[in-house]
Amino acid sequence: MRKLSGLVAVFGLLLSVLQPASANDGAASYPDKIVRLLVPFPAGGAVDVVARALAARLSEQWKQPVVVDNKPGASGAIAAAELARAPKDGYTLMAGVGTNTSILKVLKPKLPFDPVESIAPVSLVATFPNVLVVRADLPAANFAELVTLLKANLGKYTFASSGYGSPLHLAGELFRIATGTDILHVPFTGSAPAVAALLGGHVDMSFDTMPSIWSAVQAGKLRALGVVSAEPTPAAPELPALSKGLPEFEVTSWEGIVAPAGTPDVIVARIADDIRKVSSDPAFVKSMLDIGAVIVTDTPAEFAAFIKRDHAKWQKVIGTAGITVE
Repeated sequence: MRKLSGLVAVFGLLLSVLQPASANDGAASYPDKIVRLLVPFPAGGAVDVVARALAARLSEQWKQPVVVDNKPGASGAIAAAELARAPKDGYTLMAGVGTNTSILKVLKPKLPFDPVESIAPVSLVATFPNVLVVRADLPAANFAELVTLLKANLGKYTFASSGYGSPLHLAGELFRIATGTDILHVPFTGSAPAVAALLGGHVDMSFDTMPSIWSAVQAGKLRALGVVSAEPTPAAPELPALSKGLPEFEVTSWEGIVAPAGTPDVIVARIADDIRKVSSDPAFVKSMLDIGAVIVTDTPAEFAAFIKRDHAKWQKVIGTAGITVE
């Protein structure tokens, strides 16, 4: 019996020594097959555009395809649930945004998985200035005129968003509260269909990210009235910062890459390092800024802390405002 116990102890020691080596070997060879990148919105929106640009650069680095797989719907929960079920090996990643992580955790506490605890944050990639845009024929040339128009016509105007619980939905709700207006929310399954509805005159206004709406603004098809931030954005410094006089109305969208919780740290670190190489390329940074995405770089630990702060912020805002997704 003593001999058997000794063998078990030796076997356990061997495992403890070999496992880190195995994980490190996996990081060295990663990836050796296709990597799937889940995107919680339809093709064409800001998150999708940045995800595809990043995927193309990572494919070049890794000499393996990085395939974008759009999984829209349910406030980002469909993509988040699929990631939570995926193998913890780094071959299924997700474009993590507030909608399907920190905000989803607040708005849908009864999900069968925890949108924050089920992920391994890899790296923040970009932030997006959120822009208030209106139909080109709406009789409001600036923010003050819009508020006056809405107050004179309570409940008669509509705003589109990329979906229930998205930062763009919450921006509209915070706008309504901050200005004392009454606008009807019309949710879509992503920015692309929301912008299409706005261009078609089916809704009156929207809060959306610059990559989703800027070409239409430049073409004169939509009118931009300002950015939903305390300071002007370098992507369009001519736009007024609407949150300067309304601090409770500050909403910034972001996008990062996350893996399933439990993915080996060495794999997470490898992916983060390679994303940092892409994000440090001036050509990539400029190409993204040209469409309104501000590229950032950080570490897995910094991104995890960022998501924690974002969750705390939205928990407070949503609770105070009484915002629901039902």
